[in-house]
Amino acid sequence: MASVFSSAQVAGGPRSHSKILDAARCVLSEQGYPALTIEAVAAAAGVGKSTIYRWWPRKEALVADALAEVFRVDEIPDLGDTHAELRYAVDMTIDNYANEDMAASLPALAAGLLPHPELMSQFREAFLFRKRENIAVALRRAIQRGDLPDDLDTDLVQDVWAGTILYRRLMTGSPLDADLAEHLVHLVTNTPTRRTDECA
Repeated sequence: MASVFSSAQVAGGPRSHSKILDAARCVLSEQGYPALTIEAVAAAAGVGKSTIYRWWPRKEALVADALAEVFRVDEIPDLGDTHAELRYAVDMTIDNYANEDMAASLPALAAGLLPHPELMSQFREAFLFRKRENIAVALRRAIQRGDLPDDLDTDLVQDVWAGTILYRRLMTGSPLDADLAEHLVHLVTNTPTRRTDECA
């Protein structure tokens, strides 16, 4: 996924840009968001702090780019099968929170971005809104097929899906597996859940 806040078309080039994002994810996993500093990322990437600040004005912007690059925001393919398309959407959301360190960074990142509305707006536009619109397209296709009710609140569906997955990842530790994915699809379609061995 393209960077949210920076462009690699400056001194240092794409290779340094990529090294910095890789280093940021590594430091994030090892130290957590609160302890992450520009100095630590610069040391891990083998670059000077000025190189990082050339692309990212703040730590929050750097971390947002580092996460956005690895989070999936796929378009949901038209498979002609509502269940399969919604499973694709749920599985993508689960994949995004599969890494506990990355998932744990999101609430702290959001808190860090809130005092900076422009940065928060950019992050939402590039990551959150794009992903939600792609899933909404699949939900609207299902409505057009008659598989889902006309008055379905597509935003609420996604809130329920993402909220459940993130809560399990950060709070309860309950598994993020195929059974959960089936139950989340069932909440929307009101059809019997399929056994895990049927979804291989």
